[in-house]
Amino acid sequence: MGDSFVPRLGPSGQEPFAAMEDVVDDPDGEWPARPSHQTPIAELRFVALDCETTGQAPHGLVELGAVAFTLDSHLMSFETLVHSTDRINPYARRIHGIGAESLGGAPSVGRVLERFRRFAKGAVLVEHSADAFDTRLIASTMETPLDADNLDTSRMAGAIWELRDTIGLERMCVELNVHHRRPHHALADAEATAECFVELVRLGGERFGWRTLGDLLAVAQPPPPRINDERRGRRRPADGMRPANGASASTATRRRRRGGRRHRRPQSSTAPPVLDQPQTGD
Repeated sequence: MGDSFVPRLGPSGQEPFAAMEDVVDDPDGEWPARPSHQTPIAELRFVALDCETTGQAPHGLVELGAVAFTLDSHLMSFETLVHSTDRINPYARRIHGIGAESLGGAPSVGRVLERFRRFAKGAVLVEHSADAFDTRLIASTMETPLDADNLDTSRMAGAIWELRDTIGLERMCVELNVHHRRPHHALADAEATAECFVELVRLGGERFGWRTLGDLLAVAQPPPPRINDERRGRRRPADGMRPANGASASTATRRRRRGGRRHRRPQSSTAPPVLDQPQTGD
């Protein structure tokens, strides 16, 4: 195991990029432990995150990418591979391109998540996952889960565009004209999620008057983590998306993550077209 972050992509431009020694514990006291629900969105700090995993239960973390940002500024990026000796599912490896040979010199999951805790302190977490897979995975791996609210961009898109099914990240990027430089790379997925989030906040503000953290939580907060379930490798269905007529949770999850085959055509002029082809998920 190594003592430094092991990035795969690096920053997309000239923005600050976190090294292991850079992630310190709120040096200026600028961010509160947890913002209140009355805090205006424009005053919040957010951290968009994405995880790549071994691809089989119990899911093991092999890469973490995150972007700290406000509505008008990219603050810092965070990216590293994560040491693991667990078997990586061949299908997962084909998707994200991470093999066991890449992880030998990476830092341990404990070191990575302790640095991530400091990186995300005082922020609202943002992910693209209706069942909060990424934040659940992190919560199940930490001894003490993060004290943070989290938001799901697929729920935000569903509220704005009146979608019946979950839209995939790649499709959402197309509809919002957001560049996604490397799908299924944790940092690139986090960057795309952050950019989509800013656009969705703008659309939601225009259409629904979203102004505070509480407004966002009312439409985009996933169900709270069930740590025991996550440790056993199970992914709980999101509220309102439970399996019907005895269908298995895994079947329901597969249907959600296809990214939008059964969308109802919205009336809003800001809505994307009906999605008639399966899309990849986050």
